[in-house]
Amino acid sequence: QLTNSVYLDNDSLELYHGRLKEIEGAIAIRLRWYGNIDPPDIVYVERKTHRDAWTGDISVKERFIISEKEVQSIMNDSYDIKAAKMKKEKEGKSQTEIEDWEILVREVLQAIQAKQLVPTMRTQYMRTAFQIPFDASVRISLDTNLCMISERGYNL
Repeated sequence: QLTNSVYLDNDSLELYHGRLKEIEGAIAIRLRWYGNIDPPDIVYVERKTHRDAWTGDISVKERFIISEKEVQSIMNDSYDIKAAKMKKEKEGKSQTEIEDWEILVREVLQAIQAKQLVPTMRTQYMRTAFQIPFDASVRISLDTNLCMISERGYNL
């Protein structure tokens, strides 16, 4: 499956260096979509948070879905959380699911604005996954044809 990711960072590459140095609580924020559809139907906004293994915590990946048309509003802090929340209520999501979603969205939007995050690096690759049917306890992913592109128009 073709996997596309755009990683957000700021001019000092704060998120990249935090992850590289494995700083507890360091985050990565990316936009991800699958397939060769241009523009994609849905985009995942993902936050990965590093946790030190010695603490007993595991690193966490959280994400929420937006449409391609909403990407710009996520980046410029004009995303309509209220309208999206009402849509989730109409879809029958539980109050707990909606509250968790809203907390994540607000935290991601706050990080984008406070840290002045912008699209920085795009990756694209073909992913093939292998696992025992109906058992996700062991999974092997093989990524091929990796392409990395600067989203800033200059070499990083």
